[in-house]
Amino acid sequence: MDRCTTKAVLLVLMGLAVAFPISSANAGYVGADICYECHDTLEGEFEKSVHGRIGEFRLTSAITGCESCHGAGSVHSESEEPADIIAYSGDLNDDASDMCLECHKTGVTMNWDMGAHAAADLSCMSCHSVHGESMLIDNVNDLCGSCHQEQATKNMMPSHHPLEEGFMTCVDCHDVHGGNYQGIFAGEESRELCLSCHGQHRGPFIFEHSPVEEDCGICHDAHGTVANNLLIQNEPFLCLQCHQPHFHAGLMSWEGDYSAPQNTLDDYAGYEGLSGHSQADSFKQVMLTKCSQCHQTVHGTDLPSQSIPGQGRALVR
Repeated sequence: MDRCTTKAVLLVLMGLAVAFPISSANAGYVGADICYECHDTLEGEFEKSVHGRIGEFRLTSAITGCESCHGAGSVHSESEEPADIIAYSGDLNDDASDMCLECHKTGVTMNWDMGAHAAADLSCMSCHSVHGESMLIDNVNDLCGSCHQEQATKNMMPSHHPLEEGFMTCVDCHDVHGGNYQGIFAGEESRELCLSCHGQHRGPFIFEHSPVEEDCGICHDAHGTVANNLLIQNEPFLCLQCHQPHFHAGLMSWEGDYSAPQNTLDDYAGYEGLSGHSQADSFKQVMLTKCSQCHQTVHGTDLPSQSIPGQGRALVR
């Protein structure tokens, strides 16, 4: 047998070893009832699980139930030694994921090997309980938060998506079984993912705001912030990272009381005008508070602003 043929045979045998697990060379298949004699607590639990409810949960007509994944159990049933059966446990167990992927080859798991969790040496058993009814070892948000603690903490900040309230989960935005490495977004790049819910900001608009067209994450942190509306920083400091402040903010205001003249138009009969008190820092107070008080349509608009210097692009309406 030449070298190429030998290599091909070895690859075939390796594939069969994954598809048909054998815990010992001398082991035979004994059936699930033998397994339940010792693992009696798993019997009722497994029957309620997704795997237990699948009538055709088998590799061949002769290999069903527990031995479909754990391999032939005759030697283990006699010795009761863990080493005589295939056991899947621990985060660094590639065999566990390989066995799961023998059936879960398509759909959400088809890109598992290219995902961030696989690169972090996690296995299916890190998050899933194949015997349990829920198939997850914990609530999905708590499960993600057990590793991604920074993001879980942000979700407790004053402005956050409604995960704590039970209206969303992490997997609404993230593809935990694959996706691209940076952010593992659920099938879309980050901006398109945001716009799938926040469609009112999609556009296209005649007057656009550049960062909105590029990436929502420039201004927003989707996991939670102290500033309102998931802004990464309060106004006006967020806006001033790109825009210079209005020149009015550097001017000294007139100090003293003022009143506006009474309007004599019939439509404003009885209108007594406006009055108030102006301070030296009034310009600063007006221009350095919240930019969105005037520039309300920061995501884009089709209506031109009444501004000659800004050429209608001031995003005020």
